[in-house]
Amino acid sequence: MNLKGFFKKLRSKTREFLSDEYGGNIVEYALLVGFALFIFFIIISVVTSMLDWTVGLSNGFFEVFK
Repeated sequence: MNLKGFFKKLRSKTREFLSDEYGGNIVEYALLVGFALFIFFIIISVVTSMLDWTVGLSNGFFEVFK
């Protein structure tokens, strides 16, 4: 099998997989998982910044009594 035939077969198999009912579902689930991870990391970064802010405030408060 030559290289041109291999790529043609690969392209047809990929197109067949994505147009299939199950392949489309896999792509949708992958996009949903990626979006969920993106939102999760945004929430974690916001919570971490809030915790850093409160630690900074408490350190400033306790320096008053030194």
